[in-house]
Amino acid sequence: TIAFMKKEEAATNEFNDSFSKSLLHAKEYTVKVAEAMPADNYKYRPTDSVRTFGEQMTHIGMSTSMILHKFIKGEEMKMDMEANQKLEKSIGASKEQTIKLLNNAFDDAIKSVKDMDGKGLNNTFVFPFSPDKPELTNEQGFLFLRDHITHHRGQAIIYLRMRGIKPPPYSGF
Repeated sequence: TIAFMKKEEAATNEFNDSFSKSLLHAKEYTVKVAEAMPADNYKYRPTDSVRTFGEQMTHIGMSTSMILHKFIKGEEMKMDMEANQKLEKSIGASKEQTIKLLNNAFDDAIKSVKDMDGKGLNNTFVFPFSPDKPELTNEQGFLFLRDHITHHRGQAIIYLRMRGIKPPPYSGF
């Protein structure tokens, strides 16, 4: 069992190191995207049925914190979607507040993945936003978190292009 534990610890440390670096990269790239949009365009909305640029970026920060704390860490949190949408609109109207939120949410997620042990990564939670409500491990939750960030950042990049703004160049990992 000692050899097994060492392998498990090594796998955990490898995930923690690799994933925290991935989140750091995602943070840097996401903040560059947020910085690329002029403050007076944070209320830009390509069509009535979508979020503004600022709301899109704020959604990344707010949902990163919610997924991390409510699901991965299992903390008690009230989920009030209407209140969250109002907060997205309020914070998302300010470039400065949005970037501050993004930095704080990413820093919190990076620290959390670095600090989580193998047992914590293997804990599970039910993800209610998917029709089949799958049970995910926390490791899968972190991977979903990164995918969600990428999805919304990609939308924000299109907003930049629609405003004639060259987005920051994509860089891999």
